[in-house]
Amino acid sequence: MDKKEIKKILVVDNNPVILRLMSHLLEEMGCEVYTAVDGLDALEVLSRLLPDVIFVDLVMPKINGEKLCRIVRSLPGMEGVFLVIFSAIAAEEQVDVKKIGADACIAKGPFKEIREHVKKVLGLAASKRKTLPEGEIIGSESIFEREITKELLSSKKHFELALNRISDAFFELTPEGKVVYANEAACKLLELAEEKVLSLRFANFFAAEQRPVIEKLLLQAGAEQVTAGEEQPLFIRDLQVQLNIVTVTDLDQRFIMVIIHDITERKRTEKQLVKQQADLEKLVAERTLALSEANTKLQRDIVERQRLYDQREELIHELENALAKVKTLSGFLPICSSCKKIRDDKGYWQQLEAYLGKHSGTEFSHSICPECAKKLYPELQDKE
Repeated sequence: MDKKEIKKILVVDNNPVILRLMSHLLEEMGCEVYTAVDGLDALEVLSRLLPDVIFVDLVMPKINGEKLCRIVRSLPGMEGVFLVIFSAIAAEEQVDVKKIGADACIAKGPFKEIREHVKKVLGLAASKRKTLPEGEIIGSESIFEREITKELLSSKKHFELALNRISDAFFELTPEGKVVYANEAACKLLELAEEKVLSLRFANFFAAEQRPVIEKLLLQAGAEQVTAGEEQPLFIRDLQVQLNIVTVTDLDQRFIMVIIHDITERKRTEKQLVKQQADLEKLVAERTLALSEANTKLQRDIVERQRLYDQREELIHELENALAKVKTLSGFLPICSSCKKIRDDKGYWQQLEAYLGKHSGTEFSHSICPECAKKLYPELQDKE
């Protein structure tokens, strides 16, 4: 049977003692050994290295072993890499090797036994054929369940289950802004599989012009929650989002927690309400203007009617006065048969011209008729 030469090996473990022991062991076997302290560090190494075998610790910060295996299997060119889970919780955590994309699982035990287990796994990797029975954990016969570990694993699973049930997107980031955890809602928001989301820069989920704003928010994040996206709109794809950012420190390591709430529908509703309010105000203004114009016209009509009424009253008054004068002239008038003076209602005698002028408004122009002229000025008649 042809055997593949195993040269390059990557060991991923957050325990420095394990890294030193595994490096020494594998180098003795003639392998070229590379190490990484967590899942994120491993992806950085893999960006410039194509190993033959990867040993992955199951429990690690910044992307655990299970998720790292899934990510490795999704990377181009990594299909033929032999993945080995190297777990200290194999007795408590039943690892589904096939489901997470690994090829074998070794239980961490006494180092003398580990040496033999590693040799066995490297033999499998070199043979290009997996001969382990499905579900077998190499070295499981030498380990025992620990109750406290089971309880901690149960608590961790419960916590992750709760995070995956919330409707808001939840991200855990490194201080540099790289994603080390994303719940199901986060992956749905981005429309990406979890393997594609982990290790990416969080700011890159936003449009290029908004990335400096996001990076500044992450840089300034502290223990007090910071909310962004209300005053200055932020978008992921075509969705408007609100960010709640806070930092936590765990075992001297700082992490940034980000909760993203999709406010697209709320903002759309708010815009509709604002538009409806503006339309209502416009309608009220138009109705108010129309009522004001109608009121102004009504006031003008009232003024005009009052003017016409006053004119009518004045005309009636004048007619009544004229009628009174006519009545005064139409009755029996006492007049002197000699001087032709007229006696009024008060008993005073007035010249005919004065009486008629007062009661009828008649004005008189004085002249001499021919008969009176003959009587008064006969000398003028004789001359003619």
